Amino acid sequence: MTGAGTGAEAGAAAAEPQREPALDPTREPAGDLGGEAALARLVSGFAAGIALLLALTLPAMHGLAQWREERAAMRAEARVLAYTITQLATRGPDLWMFQEVRMRGLLSAGHDPAASLRVLSHQGQVLAEVPQPLAWPRFGIREPVFDSGRAVGQVEIEKSLRPLLLGTAAVGLLAALLASAAHVALRLLPLRLLRRAMGRATYLATHDQLTGLPNRRLFHDRLAQIGLHTTRYGGGFAILALDLDRFKEVNDTLGHAAGDALLRQVAQAVTATLRDSDTLARLGGDEFAIIQVNAQQPRSAEALAARLVERLALPFDLDGQQVRIGVSIGVALTGPVAPDGPEVRAEQILKDADTALYSAKAEGRNGFRFFAAEMNRALQERRELERDLREALAVGQLRLHYQPQVHLETKQVVGLEALLRWDHPRRGQVMPDRFIGLAEEIGLLNRIGEWVLLEACATATRWPGQRMAVNISADQFQSSDFLRAVRHALDSTGLDPQRLEIEITEGVLLTDTERTLATLRALRQMGVSVAMDDFGTGYSSLGYLQKFRFDKIKIDRSFVSRLGEDAQSVAIIRAVIGITQALGLRCNAEGVENVEQAALLKAEGCTEAQGFLYGRAVPEQDLAALIGAPREAAA
Repeated sequence: MTGAGTGAEAGAAAAEPQREPALDPTREPAGDLGGEAALARLVSGFAAGIALLLALTLPAMHGLAQWREERAAMRAEARVLAYTITQLATRGPDLWMFQEVRMRGLLSAGHDPAASLRVLSHQGQVLAEVPQPLAWPRFGIREPVFDSGRAVGQVEIEKSLRPLLLGTAAVGLLAALLASAAHVALRLLPLRLLRRAMGRATYLATHDQLTGLPNRRLFHDRLAQIGLHTTRYGGGFAILALDLDRFKEVNDTLGHAAGDALLRQVAQAVTATLRDSDTLARLGGDEFAIIQVNAQQPRSAEALAARLVERLALPFDLDGQQVRIGVSIGVALTGPVAPDGPEVRAEQILKDADTALYSAKAEGRNGFRFFAAEMNRALQERRELERDLREALAVGQLRLHYQPQVHLETKQVVGLEALLRWDHPRRGQVMPDRFIGLAEEIGLLNRIGEWVLLEACATATRWPGQRMAVNISADQFQSSDFLRAVRHALDSTGLDPQRLEIEITEGVLLTDTERTLATLRALRQMGVSVAMDDFGTGYSSLGYLQKFRFDKIKIDRSFVSRLGEDAQSVAIIRAVIGITQALGLRCNAEGVENVEQAALLKAEGCTEAQGFLYGRAVPEQDLAALIGAPREAAA
């Protein structure tokens, strides 16, 4: 992408274009570079401090030790001489001060030629002396001379400090050399290690460890850089927000290791589709984003989105198992921007791409949508619904209605199916198809499912003799807390497990994993019945009947609604009923709305039915009119 800036001097015939600086897609956040420089200064200062401490401490310690040693030796010698003179003073208290020759002899015995010795009177007068020429600076030690416990004079020893200072200076020179070497070693080696560690830390802080792609932090930094660049030099860019379809299904059924391997393969596939100037980042989970620059828009963004949808629709190989996912993409463009024009709000473009992504997912996934202004209204409504749903779960706006299940032979109600409703104070009664998908997206479905289990079991205890059927979503069934939630509902309410019936669709059994079969067997061991709902509408239904013995099969309403009109529907229902009879299972037909359908089903051997013919789903307080039996009082 090139942009031109012009500047002319007075009288110039032509203006020379200003060259646009190239964007650096590998540039790291500026804060990291500043942090590295600060740490480099810290290491340099630390090395200088250690070197200075070494240069000063060694000579200081040497000089102090030598001075103390010399001082101690001089004091010991002075005390010996003072004692000798004290003996002389004791023997002649009045005459000792006049015995200069004798005192000089005592001072000269074992005399150190580097020291001057004196005997002083109490008034400081020199009584005897063995002098030596001493260089400056000098220091001395004095010890008292006693006569009958009274100080009558002093012995002084004086020496030059020059030899000690010269020795200390020599040690200081060696210490300076050692400190210089230490400074070089402490500065260069740690600085290299620090820069290497900082580079690694910066990479880890700005890249996704699983895929090696830039992470959310680096993506936003580059987005801000590109936004400023576009504002200054003009042009435009596109943002593509990507969300993998059916990734959660792979993660839940094949495990997190397979999910991680899939994300790495997706990152490699998308990277291979992009140009070097484009930026691809993993924002988290199965969400990716692309910044496309230096391209003709919207044609280039549309072509890229189409290529990505086509590429990610191909199967991925996960340890020999072929997995198909897909991708939903939202695209947002800046539009053409003139140089030095209005500021480009890059973060808003990203939000618009997210909005378009929600629209693409809502329209069936595995496709792409460009942002349009009306999408903001749809997104706002979705966010309001999400907020209201969270509030509904918190304040108790969710309700259960119950539809009777009737035995076709006796016409007696033998069970109830719990159906979820949302009594919204403004929206009225909201049906599950309006909010169940949203609840799954925002992570509330399992909490709602646990509440439904508990509430349905509590209701069943008040209607003895009736089985209670509860629909379980694939997400809740695959949850690690599902069996715990079933046990908790049974234990908390005291309901007989044989009166609880778990309904699952064939989608739950899409993956024939040991975990799925183990969960079904655990339900059977508890005594809970398991029914296969919507039989015949999904995948290979007959194969599941071989792997696990269900207690009941429910015929989907799509077949029942065409009874008497479509010979194929009759044949399918007859075949399903035949399977249940051969396996000894109960059979339930959903969506029975008239007596003709009920008669045909009964004639074919179907045992149970439910639908508007026998009653719509109603609140618990209206069940007595449908069941024909009184409610038991709560304990």
